[in-house]
Amino acid sequence: MCLGIAVIIGVIGATSSGDPAGWTGAVLSAVMAVLLLLVARYPTVTLTLIYLVAGTGTVLAVTVLVMDPAYRFETTNNVILALPRVALILVGGAGAGSVLAITWAALGYGLGEAASFLGAALAGGVWSPNIAAAMAFGILVVVRTFDGVSRRSDSRRETGLHRASQQTRELAIRHDYELRATARLHDTALSHLVAIAAAGSGPVDERLRDGIRADLGLIVGRDWAADHGQGPDTDGAIGRAAGAAPTTISPVSDDDAPTLEQAFSTAANAGLDVRMTGDLAVLGLLGPARAAALDAAVAQCLINVARHAGVGEVELAIGFGSGDVTVAVMDSGVGFDEREVPEDRIGLRTSIRGRIEQEGGIVRLWSTKGVGTTVVLTVPEGGE
Repeated sequence: MCLGIAVIIGVIGATSSGDPAGWTGAVLSAVMAVLLLLVARYPTVTLTLIYLVAGTGTVLAVTVLVMDPAYRFETTNNVILALPRVALILVGGAGAGSVLAITWAALGYGLGEAASFLGAALAGGVWSPNIAAAMAFGILVVVRTFDGVSRRSDSRRETGLHRASQQTRELAIRHDYELRATARLHDTALSHLVAIAAAGSGPVDERLRDGIRADLGLIVGRDWAADHGQGPDTDGAIGRAAGAAPTTISPVSDDDAPTLEQAFSTAANAGLDVRMTGDLAVLGLLGPARAAALDAAVAQCLINVARHAGVGEVELAIGFGSGDVTVAVMDSGVGFDEREVPEDRIGLRTSIRGRIEQEGGIVRLWSTKGVGTTVVLTVPEGGE
């Protein structure tokens, strides 16, 4: 803007009075304006230095012209000389940050003062510090300093927010890991106890003994919790415990489709007779991890029936609707009041609800003492 005003003043002076000095000043200011635009577009050190050199030459030439006695300027502290000197100060320069900007501005201010002093000496005029240029330099220093402090403060604040967000994610991951680990440990231990109880008195079957030994090795391994939910082949004793007769239900599905193998194996080990309605094929709508989580939750429901319901038969209903896969586990046992379940019991809370909720599903439970219990597990289709 300063250089544009200088060009306009030079053109008006040249056309109105026929003074060639006006054209000279206008051309020099225009060249300086073009260089300033290049520096703003391509802020390199080379262009910045070229601009400062050209600007210094312009200030020197304009000072010599303006301080001619014919123009009657007493000192170099005038509006005409302030225009190119302010433009010299406002150079952005190469690099980023307030310190570099202040450095380039200080260099421009010093070169402008030196050129003005030399021009006044050549023209025989009186040199005086230009107040407008000094004020522009002072304002620039204040603004750039404040900007630098604000940026530093914002950077620290953003770093703190990022750190807090990262800690929150880490806590969520840790909570999820601990929940999966707790559920798996609970299921493994409980399924072995049920299998041992169903085996009766006397020596423990060797296959059951091997399964327990293998599960203990899995529990103390490094990645046992991370492997949770990968399917019945790697899910511990619930899928491997042996020593009981095959279940009365033989689920049939495609080779690649998920099944409730873990749940049926659990029912067999506990001596439960399972009556199933519905189509196991709907489990193929679930991803492997989600299907495994549903399978494990159903298995825990069957363990609870075997331990607490006091019946030897359970109904299993499987269905699909509104984008959700639903499995209902129903028994006609003694029933219970969920509010009376002790806080330290984690089967329903962690192994069932926790698993299903981690997959974006819900668990609904109805139980009446002396009538029975129904647990409905619903998960959305898809998933990992």
